[in-house]
Amino acid sequence: MPQDIDHHDSSVSLTHTNERSSHITGKLDTPLESCKALANTVETVRNGNSDSLETGIPEKSSTIFRSILHEALYIVVVTAAQLITQANLGNTIMPQAAVAKGLGIANETAKQSWFVASYSCTVGTFVLITGRLGDLHGRKNLFLIGFLWLGILNIGIGFVRNHIVYDILRALAGIGPSTMMPNAAALLAGAWSDSKSRHDQSRKVLAFCIFGAVAPAGYVLGSAWGAAVTYTGLQWGWIYWSMAIVCFAFTAAGWIIIPNTQELNGKGEGSVDYLGSTFGVAGLVLVFISLNGAPSFGWKAPISPILLILGILSLALFCYIELKVEHPILPMSIFSSPTFSAVAISLCAGWSSFGIFQYYGPHFVVQFRGVSPLMASLQLIPCALVGIVASIVAVVLLSRVPGYIIFGASMLSFFVGQLLLAFTPVNQSYWVMTFFTYAIICFGPDLSFACASLIASDKLKPEQQGVAGSFVNTVINYSIALGLAVVGNVEASVNDGGRNKLAGLRGAFYTGMGLAALGMVFTTVFWKGMAKRHNAD
Repeated sequence: MPQDIDHHDSSVSLTHTNERSSHITGKLDTPLESCKALANTVETVRNGNSDSLETGIPEKSSTIFRSILHEALYIVVVTAAQLITQANLGNTIMPQAAVAKGLGIANETAKQSWFVASYSCTVGTFVLITGRLGDLHGRKNLFLIGFLWLGILNIGIGFVRNHIVYDILRALAGIGPSTMMPNAAALLAGAWSDSKSRHDQSRKVLAFCIFGAVAPAGYVLGSAWGAAVTYTGLQWGWIYWSMAIVCFAFTAAGWIIIPNTQELNGKGEGSVDYLGSTFGVAGLVLVFISLNGAPSFGWKAPISPILLILGILSLALFCYIELKVEHPILPMSIFSSPTFSAVAISLCAGWSSFGIFQYYGPHFVVQFRGVSPLMASLQLIPCALVGIVASIVAVVLLSRVPGYIIFGASMLSFFVGQLLLAFTPVNQSYWVMTFFTYAIICFGPDLSFACASLIASDKLKPEQQGVAGSFVNTVINYSIALGLAVVGNVEASVNDGGRNKLAGLRGAFYTGMGLAALGMVFTTVFWKGMAKRHNAD
């Protein structure tokens, strides 16, 4: 489930033949290019050419770290952004029943989907803006602000007893991870800047592997975290208060451990396209509210259709503004590549399907098998292990097989996982189908992210690399919220007014199958543009 998020103004290649960092412009190599670097490094070592990483430069390059311990702590603190982002998703899904009871909506499932979807929506919509702000005002500063913001909002969430206020605060809390993530990725990219040093290359590969691998672990940890709080009998508010304590701890640790250098916290020049950003964020949020609120509002009422129309108009204005401004937050020229557009659509479909699994999969075993939320979270452990394996597999395969095979395999993983969920009997052992479902579907996120990043890198111009990476991550995070919004309407239409909850969940899984199949179709049609092997140059 990697969600490592790029920053807007990054356009320098990370490949070992041309990587540089500029103190003047503030541009750093990108995580999108780091995916290519991982494949290149693996291929170089496999071919026995590891000396080419040195070219006469000492194995240990000049470093910003005081010791190996300092370097290790830096990786732990920065990659914690990924871990905590996912933990704040899982910690609400498992104890959802307890939270809903505390908010007085225990029997209103349509309103409960807002708990998770509102958070994912803002995590995705603010990425492009916060990455650019980090370029201008310091990446360390924005990274710390993100953790601090998330901690403060979690304190407020724990005291809320009105479900509307709760949803609003959850949405505002999502701005914290959307601020942390792109700047965390930039901090990892900028910490080891010497492309000819074996030390810098190996550390950067390790850091980004960890950054991707901890995402599923964060989701599982958050699920167990939330479930454990309610299992022990503590008030459900402690789910968020304890998370706030952790966020404050990482804020303090980041302040101490992250060096205050030009590469990591330098101020850049330029401006932010605030007008375009406003219309873009407003459009995405309005579309989400329209779709996610429709099961409660009803499509016959005017509110959902009006919000949907306003959202589409706002997005149309955003596209028009981006065509006119000198420094757009999302240049429309990136969509001139049919392959990139197809990858974006497939990625959206695949991750929408995965979001459905994240939300409805645990509810299936809790509601219909009588499994406790804590045990259900432990059953998710294969997701964490598979996430680590998938990250390694992606790195190894990128230099050996065409991109469309890896990307197609990710879509197939999404599809097969949803297929198994849709036909899993209620009265069946976890080990017969559910275990294999979790193992298969969790290959999709890591494989799709790595491959989509590389395809975008291949198809777009160098100056478009940074914004394309940010867009890829916006698609991933927003798609989780969008998938839940869409499937909520399907669930409401087939669950007989809430009387047949199992039919509602089956409908959700069928929808997930359809979305994954859509991703497979686009991958099949545009496979030629994804056929490149990513060997070392």
